[in-house]
Amino acid sequence: MILNVLDDLARVADATTPDQYELPTPSAGLDVLALRRHLTGGLIYFEDAFRNPGAENNGADPHAYSGPDDLDAVLARLSATLRIALDSGVETTVVNVPHLGGSFPGSIVINMLLIEVMTHGWELARAVGRPWQPDEATAAQALAFYQATIKPEWRGPGMAFGHEVPIADDAPTIDRVIAFSGRDPGWTPTQKA
Repeated sequence: MILNVLDDLARVADATTPDQYELPTPSAGLDVLALRRHLTGGLIYFEDAFRNPGAENNGADPHAYSGPDDLDAVLARLSATLRIALDSGVETTVVNVPHLGGSFPGSIVINMLLIEVMTHGWELARAVGRPWQPDEATAAQALAFYQATIKPEWRGPGMAFGHEVPIADDAPTIDRVIAFSGRDPGWTPTQKA
């Protein structure tokens, strides 16, 4: 599942052009270029974690990344690293991700990566007018993980997640994922985040 979503993000990232970098995104305060940089930093962190799961300090704080937009190359490296890790049984290996709260079974860290890519991939796709349609099972897995892990105290201004956006129970699963993450599934580029 996660590899397919990474492939989806790679397609959106590859189709993004420099003339779109200043477009707004659903992520408050981030234009397309800033969102790409945010993704780059986060995905480098996951790449480091999956390359060396037991390392005491797996990479720099992904939220403090200030390097260049290297999203396309990082996605390729992360996919390759994750394939190797999955082949080695990382799902049952403890993975140290101190900037995400500690050490967790690899299956949990994969789900952390899934919600990161699912949510920010949707934001990037929406901002640049590209489709974002992960398969139903992957969207359902992301929604279930969000619902099981995101605490109310992590929501609100200045927090990691916005308040959940109300949405119908029978809305498409990807829309429910986005709403649960605190974003408006109806957001369009003409709106301000």
